[in-house]
Amino acid sequence: MEKLENIFSRIKEILEIHSKDFLKTHQTLDSQAKQQKPGYHLYGNKEISLFGKKPKNTYIAGVIQQKNYVSFYLSAIYSHPDLFKNISPDLKIFLKGKSCFNVSKLTPDLQEEIEEVLNIGINKYKELKWI
Repeated sequence: MEKLENIFSRIKEILEIHSKDFLKTHQTLDSQAKQQKPGYHLYGNKEISLFGKKPKNTYIAGVIQQKNYVSFYLSAIYSHPDLFKNISPDLKIFLKGKSCFNVSKLTPDLQEEIEEVLNIGINKYKELKWI
């Protein structure tokens, strides 16, 4: 079985490739977690108000190394699920909840698909001027 550290590193590398124009953190903004786990998150650089809430940086995506898997978060899959109806069954089995993939193995095809869905999400948020 592939080491979780390797899966975390490979997904983090995908996020880093797209991080140039974004705010990067190692913990989610406003996190109240008592224990810090290895993480990497991308946010838009401007604060905007969505759905009548207080303006803040739009969360784009992130990765956190958990005890038994690596969590890959993609907010656009929650906000715009219609854009992601064609994700592969191999990636879909890792989708837990509305925007989190709990990845326990990462094939080259899955890695490529994670990059694709990230691109779709970033492009949609740019189009909406959320980031």
